[in-house]
Amino acid sequence: MRLTFPRPLYEQVVAYVLSDLAYEMCGLLAGQDGIVDRVWPVPNALHSPVAYRMDGPEFITAMAACGFEPLGIFHSHPSGPPVPSPTDIAEAAYPDSLYVVISWQDMSPSVRAFRIIDGRVSEVKIDILV
Repeated sequence: MRLTFPRPLYEQVVAYVLSDLAYEMCGLLAGQDGIVDRVWPVPNALHSPVAYRMDGPEFITAMAACGFEPLGIFHSHPSGPPVPSPTDIAEAAYPDSLYVVISWQDMSPSVRAFRIIDGRVSEVKIDILV
């Protein structure tokens, strides 16, 4: 499987994450057949630089917009690597969704996608449409 972003939606995710590098930022990706067609930023209820949780009305709105089956879940690692952390793996509750990690560890965005099923992590290629 591949995850395909139209460039404006890819740039929307990166800009949202860049809007606050002090905390992990998060949200949902909607779409079908691996193609993102909507981005739903959701506030990080934990306000943490090392963890995230989505809840509240923004999360419910985003989940409803995704038909309660998001194509992807994205979050940032402000100072960590662009791979799922042990916490990310342990809390991965949507095996049909892709997990996108945006890292600013090297002061430029590194965006990678993963499938996490039963604690097993496999990388998924990201395509960006021009």
